[in-house]
Amino acid sequence: MSAWANGPFDNDDALDFIDDLAEAPEWRTVVQALDYVTKQAGYLEAPEGSIAVAAAAIVAAAVGEVTILPDNHRELKAALGAPPQGVVALARSALARVVGPASELDELWQEGDDHDAWLTQIAALQTTLSASQ
Repeated sequence: MSAWANGPFDNDDALDFIDDLAEAPEWRTVVQALDYVTKQAGYLEAPEGSIAVAAAAIVAAAVGEVTILPDNHRELKAALGAPPQGVVALARSALARVVGPASELDELWQEGDDHDAWLTQIAALQTTLSASQ
């Protein structure tokens, strides 16, 4: 896992996702990333988990604080507009899947010393998403 900190965009997969989204800002891209994770019945690989966390953070930024986004991508909130109906709940489900069993991303964070800090980041996203419903 190429992560340098525990934030939602502090890894290569998440940054690639948000960079691509910034080039063509459409909610469909975010929804596809979240939907994939929530429908993944088997083992969830770390790259898909990292992308789902980033996608959920984008939803959280759209309904809450734009400061969740990296400084160079804060314009995404305006470019995307309000999330479509059901996307907030989908983001919450995706985050629950990423920290649940059979998630490589969660397993990788458990191997290090920052698992609790990472879970705190996920909980903060969940709180932002819950406050918007």
